Amino acid sequence: MMTILGIGTVVVDHVVELPSFPAVDTKVEIVNDFRQVGGPVPVALSTAAFYGSRTSFLGRWGNDERGRFVADTLRDRGVETSGCVASDRWSTGFAHVWVDGVTGSRTIVYSRGQFRIPGADDMDRKRLHGIGILHLDGWASGAAIKAAATVKASGGTVVLDAGSVKPGMDQLLPLVDVLIASRLFRRSHFGTQNVDAAKMLSLGPKQIIMTDGDAGATWLNADGRCHEPAVDVEAVDTNGAGDIFSGCILHAMEQNWSQEDAVRFACRVAGYACSQRGNHSLPSGPE
Repeated sequence: MMTILGIGTVVVDHVVELPSFPAVDTKVEIVNDFRQVGGPVPVALSTAAFYGSRTSFLGRWGNDERGRFVADTLRDRGVETSGCVASDRWSTGFAHVWVDGVTGSRTIVYSRGQFRIPGADDMDRKRLHGIGILHLDGWASGAAIKAAATVKASGGTVVLDAGSVKPGMDQLLPLVDVLIASRLFRRSHFGTQNVDAAKMLSLGPKQIIMTDGDAGATWLNADGRCHEPAVDVEAVDTNGAGDIFSGCILHAMEQNWSQEDAVRFACRVAGYACSQRGNHSLPSGPE
């Protein structure tokens, strides 16, 4: 079994479910609320770990109550965190997530926290030895670029979950093997979410997965494409669905599944998760 290593942002989500989004300058009573660990990479890693993959995370947070919640949750979800750094001088990132009880859609405001962002000099090559898959979200571009170059040179695979355009991404993209490109990334990079295959492949990665929410996902490469429709569910909470999708892709890659099986698995698990509350709500194999 290869190890999947992730480098990325981590926050504590306070998810608040509302009967519907309130109008400006009004009040509405909360239906439900809970906390969870959020961030594209840690949620993806914990999803892959749920299905049996060996995962490890490199992130940073403060030695505060939120930081202890992050450390405890990741450990409980099977993600190895010995390479993470915490400090009494730092604060842990957090997000307020409002979920519309009618549609399951969410609006997020967040703070990444206060800490020193790791650079290339912070990346220990020994920790990258033997990594089969490196999963990134574009955070800490100096460290991410060095890690990607090291893992790629040793025969590993680099995956980037591009939720949006971030500083340093132009230097990172040529090192990426599999790009998971959200609607928001395509709009922010190209000015439209409707991007043809040639433009997507011109970014550098040879494998591109375009995610489109309720329209499903498409795996694209030079040989063609395969499309998987979204699962028809009654959405309760869509927060983290894209991160869960990415975690399923990581697990499928680790298991050497076909592209068709990988994207089908990812769409079905992400769809199931949208019908539940919380990014820990994952189906077993039979489900």
